[in-house]
Amino acid sequence: MASFNNHIDQAKRNISFLVEVNTAMNLYWDWQVTVSFYVNVHVINAHLAQAADLHYRTHEDVKNAINPHNNTSTVKIPLDIYLAYAKLEGLSRRSRYLCHDDPTIKDNAQFPTYDKHFAKAIKQLDKILSYFGEKYSVDFGSPSVGCLDLSSKTPLNVFKAKS
Repeated sequence: MASFNNHIDQAKRNISFLVEVNTAMNLYWDWQVTVSFYVNVHVINAHLAQAADLHYRTHEDVKNAINPHNNTSTVKIPLDIYLAYAKLEGLSRRSRYLCHDDPTIKDNAQFPTYDKHFAKAIKQLDKILSYFGEKYSVDFGSPSVGCLDLSSKTPLNVFKAKS
């Protein structure tokens, strides 16, 4: 099974890819949101591997393990970080399946992904990277990404919004 370092290395590779795609094309928002989610997946899996040598294969198992309301979990995370994970998962689902990012909304309409969704994804991912970077002393660098809904005034700790 992948180790903490394996997951962190993959998360960093995905961040590099995200920055390259964002810089080169500054479109394909759906793919940028999806990559953001998978950076998050590897960081969460690194946490599970480090904290309890856990290796889950489904998103649902991971969500149950990290859920702050799961009293039996030894790897639960703070509520704000859990909510960032859930929001990012919803945005990724939207970008992959063209459905609403809130799974409780059952609407047959098409829900495309735009730059505003990418901005939301980066804000959530930034919270996650900031928390786990501090918790495990991991330096994710200062990746720079841009879109219309991100500016130098956007409060980010890890990412830098480029003009």
